[in-house]
Amino acid sequence: MNQRAAFDPGDDFDAMAESFRIHVTRMILEARSAAVFRDLPPTRQIECFMAGVATGLVGVCLTCVEEQGWDEMMEFISNYLPLARQNAEEIIREARP
Repeated sequence: MNQRAAFDPGDDFDAMAESFRIHVTRMILEARSAAVFRDLPPTRQIECFMAGVATGLVGVCLTCVEEQGWDEMMEFISNYLPLARQNAEEIIREARP
């Protein structure tokens, strides 16, 4: 899982993954319009966002497997994080002028 193919919007997997990424991005943009979120210090904003998104991610993934597979699912999530970072860094760099 340490290498990835080029993004292909015609591929069902890539198209759905992009849709999920966009939904998460919209979540933070919408949160920034809420006074309760804006009033938090920047570090608490990130912590709050991470708490909600990470708990939601783990919860959804755990519901996809039987309880005896939860440790394996957590390992899968942990192992995927470097690739997620690589993907995010590439997207950010491409978006910058």
